[in-house]
Amino acid sequence: MLQGMLILLVFVLSAIGMMSKKLPALIALPLMAVLIAIISKIPFNEILTTIIGGGAVRLSSAMAAAMFGGMLSQVINRTGIANSIIKRAAELAGDNPMIVAFVIAAAVAFVFTSIGGLGAIIMVGTIVLPIMISVGINALLAASIMLISFKIGLLFNMYNYAFYSDVLGIPIADLKIFALVYGAITAIATIVFIIFNVRKSKTRTAWAMPNANMVKQDKKNVPIYALITPIIPILLVFIWNVNVIAAIIVGALYGILTTKPKEIVNILSSSFIEGIKDVAPAVALMIGIGMVLLAVMNEATASIMQPIIAAVVPSSKISYILFFALLSPLALYRGPLNLWGLGSGIAGLMLATGSLSPMVITAALLALSAVQDVADPTNTHNVWICNFVEVDTSTVLKKVFPYVFGVAVLCLIYTTMFIW
Repeated sequence: MLQGMLILLVFVLSAIGMMSKKLPALIALPLMAVLIAIISKIPFNEILTTIIGGGAVRLSSAMAAAMFGGMLSQVINRTGIANSIIKRAAELAGDNPMIVAFVIAAAVAFVFTSIGGLGAIIMVGTIVLPIMISVGINALLAASIMLISFKIGLLFNMYNYAFYSDVLGIPIADLKIFALVYGAITAIATIVFIIFNVRKSKTRTAWAMPNANMVKQDKKNVPIYALITPIIPILLVFIWNVNVIAAIIVGALYGILTTKPKEIVNILSSSFIEGIKDVAPAVALMIGIGMVLLAVMNEATASIMQPIIAAVVPSSKISYILFFALLSPLALYRGPLNLWGLGSGIAGLMLATGSLSPMVITAALLALSAVQDVADPTNTHNVWICNFVEVDTSTVLKKVFPYVFGVAVLCLIYTTMFIW
């Protein structure tokens, strides 16, 4: 019991360190893995070889998918495909705030099915935020609409599913249902948000379009058939069960060949290098997450934690919904239910002790990711968007939280009805 309490203390102290921003996740996760291994009395040589050495490459498949995903994101940016999708959508929307909000939300969701990273947020945000504000949507609503619709796209982003698959050991084919159902629920939440908020907004504001990130975009129109590039990897994986990395490469090649075929070598090579730079922080986090997973899933740790986890983790459908719904705020501020932090360790503990099935654990963490990805003020994309429109991140959190909390609860209910 003492060992179990010490392991929980390590979790708590790590959470406090990360939430207070005194201990970055990049350091906290490997440190936590080593401390847990020591408390569990895992042999020193095993800590070095299995926990540290093996943990660093535990998520190698997800790391590779993240790098290729970064490349595809760069290709879509460099060929002007994302820019063209957003601009065409804006042209179709006219100047009715409600229609502009719906069309922009759809376009943002579409492009983020394949692109990602702060660079992509900046590129898209510098286009869509001024458009929404200029037709009378206030800055707070414009930022909120972009964040929620961004999450819809993220639910279909292949490299995220490679990460979930690697962490929780579930085939990507089994994760498709989450993209479809959770994506639909989040889309409904976005529609409700726009209907109940945008119609109240009547302020029209002049906005000087920033051009720092737009001057690099090719002014030449992108062929209409090139605009399907973002969903090519999704279709290949969802319909034909193609390997994620192969599907991403096919999507990137299609994007280049349909826009700038003569520059294929240059765009492909430069996109790969820049794409790796874009996802480097995520890859570094995966190294620490891999170490934590191997530490908590080690037989010695699992046997210590099994009685404690069994007493805490919900065993009925109702308690499952209440447990994760009430604790959903803990996904914010790098909290313990954020899979890109301590959440991975907690998921590993639940997996190792067999308290819940891998699919049910995945469903819960994916449901709570709606809260984290959209509302967390510590997300770099939240910080940039809010700074750009001069709105406080906490104000956006208060505005969107009821909607993303509703998304999380509906996703949890779906899980208990069809997956439990």
